[in-house]
Amino acid sequence: MRVTHRLAWLCAVALVGAAHAQSSAAPEVAKTVDAFHGQWALTGTDAEPGASAVRLTITIDCDVVALGAAVNCLIAGELPGVGPIAAAAVVGYSPDKGLVRWMEISSTGEYHDHKGKWREHEIEFEPLAYIVGGQKATEYLHIDFPSAGRLVLHAVTETAGGTSTLDCTGTRT
Repeated sequence: MRVTHRLAWLCAVALVGAAHAQSSAAPEVAKTVDAFHGQWALTGTDAEPGASAVRLTITIDCDVVALGAAVNCLIAGELPGVGPIAAAAVVGYSPDKGLVRWMEISSTGEYHDHKGKWREHEIEFEPLAYIVGGQKATEYLHIDFPSAGRLVLHAVTETAGGTSTLDCTGTRT
């Protein structure tokens, strides 16, 4: 068999295997991808320790990747007094573990690997302990999809310096 024919055959086998893997995947895979994909406009507040809550706007642009098994999200916004912020996240559902995974790296120096479970139309993530700027932090993240094209994000982060709270409501645009 010529190299070009063999390569075409291998690609065809890989595509059939990928299609089979996706068709036999847990329904939560599609639920997770469907919930996050698209362009989102979020508004809300960020309350940092010892300061008044500030209004913020965030955009989240999630593209379907990995043949429909996940979304790749680019997050951007601006915090008053801080300036622009950005993050990249991959979100998907792990059928083997029965968990939604939200893996994120942000311009603020945070590296997150959230793990959570679907509860109807909400994802309740486990508390996430991490280090940022040499300081221990624990984040409690909850995302609700109350209706099609809407999301509510609530995150509380506890550090030795106090508690910060992020509350946002988003609409798919």
